[in-house]
Amino acid sequence: MRRITFPRRLYNFFIKKWIVSAFILTLTTHWVIFLKFFGKDVGLMTDQGTLTPIANWITWPVFILSLLFAFLKTAADKYNEEAKNKGHFILEKLLQSVNAVTTKKMQRFCNYAEENQGKAELTPFKDITQPRDQIISLLENIQVTLSELFGITRDEIGLSIIYKPKGNSDWHWLSTINMQNDIDLNTLITNPTTTVKQVIDGKGSTIFFPDKQIAAQNNKYLPGRIDETYDNVGSVLCRDISIGKDEKTIQAILSITTYGTQLCQENDKDAKYKIENLLMPTFEKRIQLELALLYIKEILNPKCMECPS
Repeated sequence: MRRITFPRRLYNFFIKKWIVSAFILTLTTHWVIFLKFFGKDVGLMTDQGTLTPIANWITWPVFILSLLFAFLKTAADKYNEEAKNKGHFILEKLLQSVNAVTTKKMQRFCNYAEENQGKAELTPFKDITQPRDQIISLLENIQVTLSELFGITRDEIGLSIIYKPKGNSDWHWLSTINMQNDIDLNTLITNPTTTVKQVIDGKGSTIFFPDKQIAAQNNKYLPGRIDETYDNVGSVLCRDISIGKDEKTIQAILSITTYGTQLCQENDKDAKYKIENLLMPTFEKRIQLELALLYIKEILNPKCMECPS
């Protein structure tokens, strides 16, 4: 669960206790009214209507407190509204991306049904199930979504999935986008400084470094040949998307890397939370579904017992 910061708790308190907020915002007005009607009686105003030294010492802090509170609350309200708008924008883009893949798949199913009316001896599961193509489509949709959300060109976003079916000792590439001729698979799964190896070793189901330069300096990221072109500027996210229970049916790791532009700043906890807990799970379940279909079609098929490379 994301930790709520003190400023956020304070802001939530004043939103919930709106009477307290209203009182502080109008504190100066209350003070002026009090002085007008009771100032002379309590010795805060002279007979000539001027403020006494004590009243001056009280008035200025009251005025500054009210003004400062109004400024901070307005700034917090503005930030909160922008965050909500950004959240709605992210949700809209996620729905568009997932719906695009679902619509394309539904159209393919409908076309198959129309084209095979009246035919005998159909093998629909084998014919219409295309998990590899679907996974490529999902990766492309992740790429488009990241590009639109963070203003990064698609050419500067790399994605890959490696996988290892149950009973197989070797890892294999499943799909790559913009990561060709970069780090070889053997290095990825054996070098302890790669994010893939860190996920394999159980150091986290998600390894996310917003700043690859900092991660590389701490020996937690291994730059590739493409990184050198961009001076290691960018972000990297590695996520375990395996399916199955204790003994995984398919072990799979999704990697996302950006070149030249970071997804967010190192200390931007809100952005990191949205990327890890809103963006990734939206695509993860769809990829896992296709991984299950891949296992059923290619691994359980008695005619294809060997893992495809």
